[in-house]
Amino acid sequence: MKRSNNLIIFALILVIIAISFITKQKVSLPNPLYPISYFSYVDQDNKTFTVNNLKNKVSVIDFFFTSCEGPCPAMNRYMKELVEKFSNKEDLQFASFSVDPSNDSRDVIREYINSGYLNYRNWFFLETDKSINNLLENGFKLSGEGLPGMHSTKFILTDTNGYIIGYYNPFVDKEFSLLKDHIALLLGTI
Repeated sequence: MKRSNNLIIFALILVIIAISFITKQKVSLPNPLYPISYFSYVDQDNKTFTVNNLKNKVSVIDFFFTSCEGPCPAMNRYMKELVEKFSNKEDLQFASFSVDPSNDSRDVIREYINSGYLNYRNWFFLETDKSINNLLENGFKLSGEGLPGMHSTKFILTDTNGYIIGYYNPFVDKEFSLLKDHIALLLGTI
């Protein structure tokens, strides 16, 4: 009797393992969607950052404004998690575009970075101008209306050719996990 119970338990464990192997989906990259249109802004260190900086590196992009008390601080925590998870990857960078050019000067952005402990060598915070609306709509295919408060909370992943691979909601665990997998695939680490 005891032996048959052990056999049943063993068989159930094998079935569970088999089901997990069968149902586990293999992660693959989607086809690139489209290139990002030209832009040229200045980062926190007063260096020019253009669409050409997105080439030859995998990039994760988001949008913020320094006086945001809504989703921006949480977005920073998720972005910081990515920066730290992939800290040893030279071919990966992060770019956060301000959507409040009237208030987010370089000095304001630098204070924002320092007060939030967001100072990393591969995370660029970009001071923008009025062209950010056009870039959002035509370059990133996102709404530019209602800025700064109504900005997108999606993270955007681009490949080494500057093409958008996908949009990911960091507040949804499954999407955030998929973003990590896609970054690793693009970096050739999976």
